[in-house]
Amino acid sequence: MNLKFYLPLMLVLAVVASLLEERKAKLPDVPSYTEKQITASTSALTPADIEFDGSNGFLTLLESNRKVSHTEIARWRASLKGNNGFYTYQTNNRPFTALAPDIKGNFHLTHSYLEGYLPFKVDNPMLPMLVIARKKTYQYDHEQYGGLMEIWQSSKQSYYYPSGDCEDHAILLADWLIEAGYDARVAVGTYDGGGHAWVVLFINGNEYVLEATQKRGFGRQYPLASTQPNYHPTMMFTQDHFWLNTGSDVTTDYSSKHWKLMSRFTEQPF
Repeated sequence: MNLKFYLPLMLVLAVVASLLEERKAKLPDVPSYTEKQITASTSALTPADIEFDGSNGFLTLLESNRKVSHTEIARWRASLKGNNGFYTYQTNNRPFTALAPDIKGNFHLTHSYLEGYLPFKVDNPMLPMLVIARKKTYQYDHEQYGGLMEIWQSSKQSYYYPSGDCEDHAILLADWLIEAGYDARVAVGTYDGGGHAWVVLFINGNEYVLEATQKRGFGRQYPLASTQPNYHPTMMFTQDHFWLNTGSDVTTDYSSKHWKLMSRFTEQPF
């Protein structure tokens, strides 16, 4: 097994410039009762609630059925202490999991950042994204964290803090949708040549790309993935699974034979 470093996940400048303009735009409307739910769910979170130490457990590499113990994962995390970036562990040159640093600089498996957090119940998959658009502004990591280029917020932290970058938005959106009963995944790859994270939603045989950092221009439904060719995915993950794109990243198909389920994370409290 070997380790690989990836450039920080950040939108290219042209896209970010557009997002900065969107901060000034009118926020999307939500029903008045949803406004009350936003207020109540936000005030319910305390600093103690958003303390984050990742998840304990083990990985199963599905191609070989090899188990990676909690102890070995802890060694990985310790070896990365003091670094900053997005790292994958590989076998046979194929990534099977990824790690990223939290707001304290401690590394965790990317699965861990999805905490199983449901701010409040929804019966419309559009609503979480509209709420996130109202609550959270886009901001580079290095602007928030003293020049550090890659810092991840957990889903609770992302709901609590007023700003974050692409993976913070995507983690919160995917976690919320999953807990609401939808099949959603965080996708990692590039957008117009820059590192990026977004959400893919699977409903009734259709695949949708959810730009979690979007702040305006919402339609009545999410755009089909087939209409979003500028997103080039290399991997996807949920709370417990990690997929690798073994084909071309120039694809709009998120369920093709080229997507290999590489590992499963099993939580094991200690």
